[in-house]
Amino acid sequence: MRILIIGANGMLGQDLIKVYGEDPVNEILAWDIKDIDITDRERVFIKIKEADPDFVINAAAYNAVDKAEEDEGKKMAMAVNAEGPANLNAVCQEIGATFATYSSDYVFRGDKKEGYKENDLPDPINNYGLSKWEGEKKVQTIGGDYYIIRTSKLFGHEGIGENVKKSFITLMQELSQKMPELKVVDEEMSCFTYTLDLAMATRFLLEGNFKSGIYHVVNGEPCTWYGCAQTLFKILDKKVKLKAVPASDFPRPAKRPQYSVLLNTKLPEIRSFSEALKDFLGK
Repeated sequence: MRILIIGANGMLGQDLIKVYGEDPVNEILAWDIKDIDITDRERVFIKIKEADPDFVINAAAYNAVDKAEEDEGKKMAMAVNAEGPANLNAVCQEIGATFATYSSDYVFRGDKKEGYKENDLPDPINNYGLSKWEGEKKVQTIGGDYYIIRTSKLFGHEGIGENVKKSFITLMQELSQKMPELKVVDEEMSCFTYTLDLAMATRFLLEGNFKSGIYHVVNGEPCTWYGCAQTLFKILDKKVKLKAVPASDFPRPAKRPQYSVLLNTKLPEIRSFSEALKDFLGK
C-alpha cells in the first residue's frame, strides 16, 4: 500500500511514519510543508494525483491557539485547518484514496462535565476550535471514504525542523530543571494523548472495516494540566514543588473549554494516560 503522510516532520507525523514503516509492504511518502502546501488547491490536486496514494493521512495543522484570535492568525487557521483538509479529501475522492485528518476537543464548548461523544454537536469558543469544526464540516460535505479523528493534548517525541511545538510533558521536564516551584493550571479537564498510540489507532481504524465518519481517539484517565504534572513527576520519582493555580493566573487571548473530555464510543479503548506516559518516559 502507498501511504502519504502529510505533516511528516511533526510529533504525530513521525510516529505515523514509524507505525506504517513497520510493515515492509507499505510504501511511505513523507511530505511536510516544503513538499506540499495543503491550502493551494491546484497544486494539491496535481501533486497527489501524480503520487497516486492509497491512503492520505493529514497530520498538518495550524495549532497556535492564541495567535488564531488575531486577524492574520484566524486566516491562517481557517486556511490550514478548514480549506486544507477539504482540498485533500476532494482529490482523494477523485482518485479513490482513503482520507484521514485530525480534529480537536476544542470544537466543543466545554461545559459538559460528563464528556463529549462523537455525535455531540460542536460549539467552539475560540477561533482555533472554529477552524477545526469548519474543516470537519467541509470534509463531511465532500464525503467519500474519509475519517475525522478527534483527539486532545498530544505528547510525544519532539518533531523535527523549525517552529516545532513542544508538548506540555517536555515543557514541564525542562522547567523543573530551572525553577524551584512550578505554578500549573488546575483547570481544563481533558485527555492527554500519546502520539504513538494515536498513530497505532489511526492505522487500526483505516485498515479495519469501519464506516466513514468521526472517531474519538484519546488515552484514558482525563486530568487537568496540574493533574498531568503530578502524574509526570510521580512516574519520574522526582520531587518537584507544584502549586495548583487558576487559569486566570496565566491570561491568554483564547478561551479554553473547561471540560472537553472526548468519549470514545466507536473504537476499542486504548491504554490509560499513565501507562502511555510511562512508556514514553521509558519507565
